[in-house]
Amino acid sequence: MRQTIAQKIIARAAGAESVAVGDYVTVTPDYTVMQDIYFWKNIKLLERLGVSEIAYPDKVIAVLDHTPQATLGTGYAARNRESREFARRTGFKNFFDAGRSGLRHLIMVEHGFARPGLLVFSDEPNIASIGAVGALNIPISTEVLVSMVRDSNWVRVPASVRFELTGTLPRGVWARDLVQAICREYAGSDGLMQRCVEFGGPSLSRLSLDSRQGLLAGMYHAGADTAVAEVDDVVLGYVQDRADGRPYTVFTPDDGAEYDDVRTWDLSTLEPLVTVPPRHDGVVPVSQLDGREITQATVGSCASNRMDDLRAAAQVLRDHDVAPGVTMYITPGSPEVYAQAAREGLIELFTARGATVLSPGCTTCWGYLGALSDGDVAISTNQENYPGRAGSRNADIYLASPYVVAASAVAGQITDPRPMLAGEGVAHARQ
Repeated sequence: MRQTIAQKIIARAAGAESVAVGDYVTVTPDYTVMQDIYFWKNIKLLERLGVSEIAYPDKVIAVLDHTPQATLGTGYAARNRESREFARRTGFKNFFDAGRSGLRHLIMVEHGFARPGLLVFSDEPNIASIGAVGALNIPISTEVLVSMVRDSNWVRVPASVRFELTGTLPRGVWARDLVQAICREYAGSDGLMQRCVEFGGPSLSRLSLDSRQGLLAGMYHAGADTAVAEVDDVVLGYVQDRADGRPYTVFTPDDGAEYDDVRTWDLSTLEPLVTVPPRHDGVVPVSQLDGREITQATVGSCASNRMDDLRAAAQVLRDHDVAPGVTMYITPGSPEVYAQAAREGLIELFTARGATVLSPGCTTCWGYLGALSDGDVAISTNQENYPGRAGSRNADIYLASPYVVAASAVAGQITDPRPMLAGEGVAHARQ
């Protein structure tokens, strides 16, 4: 049987030579990963069930990435304290507490948990970002408790859709613009539902690892269950530095593997795009919204929290201040990203230009920090734009690339970033 990358990874986890699309198979995950809100709830469920031990605690990863900034005396702080105590009591090694935490999507990659050929159960589809290093995320929401305790669970083998990348992104265009182009075509339909998007093609290698992670993180919003990308030398070099001797297997799709669809995306044809609230398929060229005044601009979330995203925002802000009346937040994805941004002088640049740099975490994406009030208009690299996502239901959230967000923060209104980038290089392309 000719297999896709997803089929090969699931077959390995199931101990089978091959699996067919639609099969229900029992698999042993390499890791189960969850965030603080689910982790705390699962601890309570374990207590109710009388479960006092986890069979393989080294295979479970919990990250305080939604509420690491919890204020003392709040319910969030109490929950984090209980999670911390559970980790201490059970010898839980892979607990990323406040101060060590960032978004678990990035923690998985930076700490070498995500490696080629591995299967991960998680509480969220956006963790498909680990597919950039050849790992496969299977989102199972609250059922992470099952794989956490039993070290196994069932999975339905998804069909795959193949996206071939060609061409080169033009100046001022970001991998996020490709995400939005895909959402424009698929988010309003079931074209990617219960499917894995497999990325390949000659131009995949022209995107940095940072951009690939952001690209794959956005496929859930186009309707896909998960995503994975072919592995190249860039990925292997990164993984070898982070794996610390832990095993992995590089899988490539078989010639003649069956896909529900094969689509070519020419990167050179893309332009800066903006997603209009409240739908993910409401994507238009930035020119159609030129002049729409904003009150908040945010760069962060699992879509755009990595070094290349911060460098893109810095390209715009290097010679321009944030406009009066606009609040701009920038959230690095992890302590490692924060430290690197500081070494490169980006933290100083952002603050000097009028932006507020937040500590690593989900922060503005779900409104935990920088909550929107009635009448606010935000432009953001975050993942969601439905009413009430980040505060008031009477606020509007437009989604865009870090280039567009930074340029709009400077102009005080949604604007095309390209005039502010004259002569700039493209940060997301491999050098």
